[in-house]
Amino acid sequence: MIILVNSKVTGSSIQASLGKAEYSYYFLLKLFMPALQQIGQVIEVSSVAEVDPLFAQHRDAGEQVIFLSISPPQQTPTDLQCPTVCLFAWEFPDTPNKAWENNPANDWHYVFSRIAGAIACSEESAQAVRNLMGEDYPVIALPAPVWPQFQNLHPAEGWLPIQAERVFSLSGHIIDSPLLGLSADGLVQHMHRPVAQTSQAVKPTAEPSALRKSYRLLRSWRQALRQRSQAIAANATEENQPAPNQAGLQPVDNCQLSLNGVVFCSMFSPVDGRKNWTDIVTAFCWAFRDTPDATLILKMTHHDLESYRIFLLTMLSRLAPFQCRVVALHGYLDDEQYRNLIRVTDFYVNASTGEGLCLPLMEFLSAGKPALAPKHTAMLDYLNEDIACVVKSSEEPACWSHDPAGTLCSRRHRINWQSLMEGYRHCYQMAQTQPEEYQHMSHRAWTEMQTFSDLPTVVTALQNLFNGCKK
Repeated sequence: MIILVNSKVTGSSIQASLGKAEYSYYFLLKLFMPALQQIGQVIEVSSVAEVDPLFAQHRDAGEQVIFLSISPPQQTPTDLQCPTVCLFAWEFPDTPNKAWENNPANDWHYVFSRIAGAIACSEESAQAVRNLMGEDYPVIALPAPVWPQFQNLHPAEGWLPIQAERVFSLSGHIIDSPLLGLSADGLVQHMHRPVAQTSQAVKPTAEPSALRKSYRLLRSWRQALRQRSQAIAANATEENQPAPNQAGLQPVDNCQLSLNGVVFCSMFSPVDGRKNWTDIVTAFCWAFRDTPDATLILKMTHHDLESYRIFLLTMLSRLAPFQCRVVALHGYLDDEQYRNLIRVTDFYVNASTGEGLCLPLMEFLSAGKPALAPKHTAMLDYLNEDIACVVKSSEEPACWSHDPAGTLCSRRHRINWQSLMEGYRHCYQMAQTQPEEYQHMSHRAWTEMQTFSDLPTVVTALQNLFNGCKK
């Protein structure tokens, strides 16, 4: 079998693409590659224009050929001769079923009816496709085979909480809260203000008519829609991206970070609103205001330091004073540096409103690191109380992430902040006073992720889907 694959973000462009739209699909391809290579010969194409010529060449040689488009459905080509399968991650319980902006591909029924099948990264997403296309549509729910990549980090009996000092290094930049001199007073501008001049009484303006109020409301709504459309377009087109800050382009070599106590870690793009990282930071600082040996590491996956630096410093200043430690890491981690980050961490933290898969959470769990996270969307497939402290959440109205009108026709999950804050404290107490319970949770995470995302399971499911795909 010949498997043609394409992802618009490649190994050569990933460092400059961190935080941009669909950058995580590169990591999805990277993790699926070992499974694909067990099924057939994998050929990476740099352009969709290469697919049909390669399809004709290998088909004439007697080979079965599949094109695997690793991208959202609306970006998957529908006019190829080669049988096409879309591999995608989606964080909503339903799928777009109408076209907008004169693009029929925004209606996913249009896409799925013109390709050979689909691979969703969660059971919720796969069921959303079946609800749209019918129960017999060729779609499977399949996680990335993460466990083999990280299982060897896990000690034989499971991790114990790491209380001793440990060191992590990277090439990039570190923002470390104890070194910042944080104070809310620094946010206030002490400026001379002129004394207000006495003015003549002004007659009160007449109450606007109902028609005038409606007109103003309509104008404000249209302006908000224009701003949202411009933001979506700016994310979707690379040429509209702002120039990266020079700090992101000129990393500092061998930045050293010394850690002790209980260490929490979370990874996300700071411009992705779904990740809800404000709650991650505020709940942590509130839980450990008087706890100097609690540390939160924020691994920012974005190419531009200025996309979040001022916001983070402002938030920390408003939370000050606190004795716990918040550290933001800016810089690309190679494979070994990432594995070292997992080693020095005690708990992985997630507080998102929806997940299509959450690769970092799966990777830390596969290494035997317990989590503090909600149980919804893709995390329903693998998260439970045996391997994580589960954060409460509830549904609220939401719009699909790429809908320019922002129509509230779907749902997302609002995190219970109090539950997140108490979860931090529960994890800390477990690490400090119940190391055996922590070790048991660690080993359970490792074994359950093996069942969920080991390579043979993924290979078998892929092979069955590909064998049944006909144009």
